[in-house]
Formats: sequence, structure tokens, C-alpha cells
Amino acid sequence: MLKELQRKIDETQYWDLRILDFQIDYFGDEVNIFIYNDEVTSWRISFSSCYRVEYQTDANWRTITHVSDMRKAQLGYYGQDITLTQNKSLDDFYDVKIDLTILTAKVTCKKINVEKVSNSLVDIFWQ
Repeated sequence: MLKELQRKIDETQYWDLRILDFQIDYFGDEVNIFIYNDEVTSWRISFSSCYRVEYQTDANWRTITHVSDMRKAQLGYYGQDITLTQNKSLDDFYDVKIDLTILTAKVTCKKINVEKVSNSLVDIFWQ
């Protein structure tokens, strides 16, 4: 199953594509990454039943205080690496290493889903 999930993620061809959003919902139980695909669709990679979510941003060195104040041209989030491994301590959980250029994350979750969604469903704050 691990190789199949990694293949689905890699089929999005996320490398160097614009990341539209990184969302953490439901008290950390779900993480969603939205990746630009084309004018009509984006990819949503969902990590759910999360045990651990850790991330670091560029807040310690960027010149604009709040990302919500940025516009599209100022955002520097691009897909670099999303790698899955089997968690060694928790049965049926995956460890996910995520590099989105100026945001890195580690997620431990039970379920992963990859789907193409309409851009009308993606809340893009800079529009």
C-alpha cells in the first residue's frame, strides 16, 4: 500500500508546482495540501487520522509579517518533496516528510488520499 500511495502522490507531478494552501483542520486530525494543476483543477492531498503534525515556516526571516497579507507573486511555496515511510512504532500509520520550499512538515497519519478537485472548491485567499 505504501508504494501505491507514493505512486499516486508522485503522479501529481508536484515538483516545482505552486502550492495553493496547506491546511490543518479538526484539531490536527486532517492536513490538506492544495497543488496547482491547471486553470480548472488542482490536486488535493489529504492526510487524515493524524497522530502528529509538525511544521516550520519562514516566519523568522520573511519581511512581510502575515502570509494573509501577501499576494500571489509574493508567495514562495512550491512542491519539492513528499515522501512516505511506514511508521516503526504505530501499526497502520505512515510518516510523511513534506518540503514545500519555505514550509517543511512531518505528518504521522493513518490515511492518505489524492484527488483532483475543481479550483472553485479551493479557497485561494489572495484572489
